[in-house]
Amino acid sequence: MCRLMLYKSNSPILLADLLTRPAHSIIMQSLRHKLILNKEQIVNGDGFGIGWYDEPWTQGCIFTSTLPAWSNLNLQRLAEKVKSGLVFAHVRATTGGTATSESNCHPWQYGNLMWMHNGNIGGFTRIKRRLLSALNEDIFLTIQGTTDSEHAFALFLSMLENPKDRTDFSYQELQDAMLHTIAQLNVWMDEAGINDENSEHHELSLLNFAVTDGQSVVCTRYITSRELPAASLFYSSGSEFRPETDSGSYHMAKANKREDVVVVASEPLTYEKSDWLAIPTNVLLVITPKFNIHLHPIRDKYWNPHRRVKTS
Repeated sequence: MCRLMLYKSNSPILLADLLTRPAHSIIMQSLRHKLILNKEQIVNGDGFGIGWYDEPWTQGCIFTSTLPAWSNLNLQRLAEKVKSGLVFAHVRATTGGTATSESNCHPWQYGNLMWMHNGNIGGFTRIKRRLLSALNEDIFLTIQGTTDSEHAFALFLSMLENPKDRTDFSYQELQDAMLHTIAQLNVWMDEAGINDENSEHHELSLLNFAVTDGQSVVCTRYITSRELPAASLFYSSGSEFRPETDSGSYHMAKANKREDVVVVASEPLTYEKSDWLAIPTNVLLVITPKFNIHLHPIRDKYWNPHRRVKTS
């Protein structure tokens, strides 16, 4: 499984305080993470990517590499210099036999939209032709890699009205486009027998997607099952994400009732359990431009309000 992390704040943070300095940062998770579904896959060494925004309503910047995140000197240098109020980070473990290449590293961008994914689209090769046929020419030509994740981003873009020439989107638009993307994938997977537990082609899909336009953030924790847990996803909010000591211990401070910082991550970045809440399985989370946090159940055939709660 891959690992992802996103940060949104009113105050820019040094990337090192998210990526390299915390004792359980996403880079440390890439070496050995704890909350995994595939117990044999505990290292994320197939590349990484970080994306950030300097100013609102502008195109973000993305840096990717096929080197493991823990051994990339340029990442260490960059993290000590760059500050941003909205950061996406991802460490990759390949799925589906896709190549280790920069074009396959998350996140991806289109205009000022940015996207990343932890998980897999089950039986993707059986629905790939359907997906590509549904794209318009402009979005079709943006696909550079071979991952199911980038193709899902292309499908998401096709759910938006005129995404090429716009610089901002309402959080409701992004939310609706995300829900339509998951619904359309399920339609195709149903047609191909991928979602049918009695079919020889049955395969689960894990769809922990995240997207932003630099202002709003929408992410999902989702699995095509009524009983099994989705891949882990947590969030933390407060007034400041800051170090407590020089030992790499960080804490989400809550100096007031306002939410000035929100962090979403596959695994908590701190060891304070009270800092973090697990996003329930098959739920969509929205962070609005004003830092309101909304949780919405994805009420399709896999929604189960009585699902047994697990974090992995």
